[in-house]
Amino acid sequence: MNRKKAMQANIAISILFAVVMLVSSYLIADKDLTQNIVIILIAIWFVPFLYLSKISNRKEKPQQ
Repeated sequence: MNRKKAMQANIAISILFAVVMLVSSYLIADKDLTQNIVIILIAIWFVPFLYLSKISNRKEKPQQ
């Protein structure tokens, strides 16, 4: 995966998780449960975010 695709995937995943967090906040009435779900979603989101950030920050080899 090249840098540009990694950055695009990172943005797409971040937006997807933000939408899921908002929807779960609106659909679940219990505030404590909502907070726990959001914390779990953030923890799950963090894994691909770090991986894709590592790829996007990597220097590309010059093409010859």
